[in-house]
Amino acid sequence: MHSFFDIVGFEYKKMFKRKSTMVSLFLLVIIVVLFNIVSVTSTSYWHLTGGTSTFEAMKLDKEVIRSKAGVMDEVFIKEAIEQNTIMINDDENYLINEYGRHLKSDAYIKYVLPYKKAVDIINNVYEKNTGELSTDGFQVFNPGRVKPIDTLTVNDAKSFYASINRALVVYITGLANLSQNEKEKHFDMLSEVTTPYYNDHYDGYLYFNKYLEVIALAIMIAIAFCISPVFAHEYYLKTDQIILSSKYGKSKAIFAKLFTGVTFSVAVSVVVLFYFLLSMLSIHGINGANMAIQTINVYSTYPLTLLQASLIGINVTIFITLFFGILTMLFSAWLKSPFLVITASFLLLFAPGLFNVSPKTRLLYQLFQIFPAKATQYSNIYSNYLFEVLGSVYTPATFYIVFASIGSLLTIPFIKYTFKNHQIG
Repeated sequence: MHSFFDIVGFEYKKMFKRKSTMVSLFLLVIIVVLFNIVSVTSTSYWHLTGGTSTFEAMKLDKEVIRSKAGVMDEVFIKEAIEQNTIMINDDENYLINEYGRHLKSDAYIKYVLPYKKAVDIINNVYEKNTGELSTDGFQVFNPGRVKPIDTLTVNDAKSFYASINRALVVYITGLANLSQNEKEKHFDMLSEVTTPYYNDHYDGYLYFNKYLEVIALAIMIAIAFCISPVFAHEYYLKTDQIILSSKYGKSKAIFAKLFTGVTFSVAVSVVVLFYFLLSMLSIHGINGANMAIQTINVYSTYPLTLLQASLIGINVTIFITLFFGILTMLFSAWLKSPFLVITASFLLLFAPGLFNVSPKTRLLYQLFQIFPAKATQYSNIYSNYLFEVLGSVYTPATFYIVFASIGSLLTIPFIKYTFKNHQIG
């Protein structure tokens, strides 16, 4: 065992002596820091007027939202509707010109911002013309001038959660590409969603999940550069014949390389993902952990909080990046050049993005969803399209983790066989 870990240590030394490893890890850190900055600078804040800095405006917006932190019960929903009614009935809250009525920032801050999540949910759920709803790829919102909340009275607060439930049932029932088993699974999950929702400031979790797929992609690119030479470099240097003819060349040496690639892939993923989560929470605040995932997308049926959703996203990404690292080692054992290995790894990452497959062709659609760059996207982890295997229905997160685990275990013997039995010359 001592000699095995000596070989592992040697493999790690070789890895970290390469400039490509250090550059890849350095750029990975830079990307994480960059998206921390982007999460602040790319957002429009209602307090961003006059000489107020972006960071100060973010803090002021957060304070207003947190002033009404608590459960979205009937009293809270009544208050949101009541404040909206007061706002729209007073022309002083609007800039009125030939182009129409334009809500002033200070009026929005006073009457809407403290209840923003409840208002967003109302404007989505009560919208009769669903064509009015839009999405930015992450959140659903209503851009129409006349909002559904403008037509409600305080008595409508009594049926707030019943209306949400009805809207979700209609939405899931209307998804033509779902099987009946999938719909039943959605209804089962919906029955487990806890109400009333909680209201708070949640930007730390919002931006973590929003940028998770980019960070995951950066991690996998770094892994490709760092471990692509693990076997291929031996071919390039002609040291493969020395390794395979040595005492432990066909056993411990190969397993040491595999152990190095696996532990490196897992370690990089765990460290970067948790650092990214903690950095987002340190910038935007730790509040919002117990908010329902429905406060991001009211049409989600997953019975999860934002903290749970974030941790599931981390777990899925760790397993997917591990499988990607193992596939990269397979390419490394199979191909003769680190450059070819990186090329093959990049094709695995980016090729699926070149095709737009409709959910109507479910088998092909789901085949594309299990590619590494697709499986780490928030929209796919919490997709309405589930995975049905032998009559049992699984959420994408469960399927991705099981698929990556089985795929990893099945691939490792092929890596050993490929390197051990390749033609030396």
